[in-house]
Amino acid sequence: VGVTVSPIAVATSITGGGSTCFGTVKVLTLSPGYAGSIQWQTSTDNVNFTNISAATTATYSVAATTVAGTYYYRAVLSSGACDPATTESVSVTVNPTSVAGTISGAATVCTGTNSTTLTLTGSRGAIQWQSASPLATSTYSNITGATSATYTASDLTATTFYKAVVTSGVCPAATTT
Repeated sequence: VGVTVSPIAVATSITGGGSTCFGTVKVLTLSPGYAGSIQWQTSTDNVNFTNISAATTATYSVAATTVAGTYYYRAVLSSGACDPATTESVSVTVNPTSVAGTISGAATVCTGTNSTTLTLTGSRGAIQWQSASPLATSTYSNITGATSATYTASDLTATTFYKAVVTSGVCPAATTT
C-alpha cells in the first residue's frame, strides 16, 4: 500500500491592494513563501467570498471595470488532503472617474459692490475652486475654503476667471473653466 504525503498548504500575505480608478487594472500578488494550489476569491462584504473562475496563479489582475466601491480579495491555498490555508483579505477601492461638470453664473458686475454666484453642475468628485486674474491664461490659484458646488464671487476689482478642479479619489482631476 502506498501512502502519499502532501506538503502543508502555506498562506502568505497579498500585496497590491488599495485604491484605483475606474477603468484601470490593479495587480494583487501573493508574497513569496506560499505553498499549495491557489484559488483567488472575491467579496463585497469581506465575509462571504466566492471563487474567481480561472484565477489560480500567484498574481491576480483586478480589472476596475465594475461598479465603483470597495471589493475584497483573498487566496485559498490547498495541498492534497491537508487543510487549506487562507490569506488575510486585501481591499481594492474602485473610484469613479472624475467628471468636471459645467459652470454657470458668469456675469458682469460693478467694481467692489456686486457679486455673482457660480454654480457647478454635473460634476463627480471633490471640488476645489480656483481663480486667475486678469487673463484666462494667468496662473490659477486655489480659493481657500471654496469646495462646494457653488461659489460666490464678491468684491471684485478686476476681471477674474474661475475654474473648478474636480477629483474623484485617486483618479486624475478633471477641470472646467
